Amino acid sequence: MLRRKQHNSAPGSAPGNTPEAVMASRLMDLTGGNNELYQALARLLILDPKKVNIPLETFLTEAQDFETQGNKLRAEVAYRVAGALSLFQGDTEGVRKYFSKALTIAGNSRGEYKMLMDHLDDAVAVAKRYYGSI
Repeated sequence: MLRRKQHNSAPGSAPGNTPEAVMASRLMDLTGGNNELYQALARLLILDPKKVNIPLETFLTEAQDFETQGNKLRAEVAYRVAGALSLFQGDTEGVRKYFSKALTIAGNSRGEYKMLMDHLDDAVAVAKRYYGSI
């Protein structure tokens, strides 16, 4: 019989040991069972923000340029990244400003923005603890 060749996975690469799984577990603990906050942050936190080599100001300039050009999708994404970087920095005002802008552009299509805005202080506190532990 013909069978597919099984690939031996590297040690430590079991499904539960991926960076995403570790992040999810840590984030679940930090949100204390608040599933809505967990879902929003799971979508909005940057897994490894130290790998983002582009300054926040670049994303803001691009967001404004895209918005001026009428490219709403790219403007939303740039504001989303700016907000995520602000979460990493623990900048509550930046988080409020950039995710509010992304929410305005996206409308009701992104529930995580609204959830984050409704629980802003909790979200920033969880992000600080999350990033403080990596």
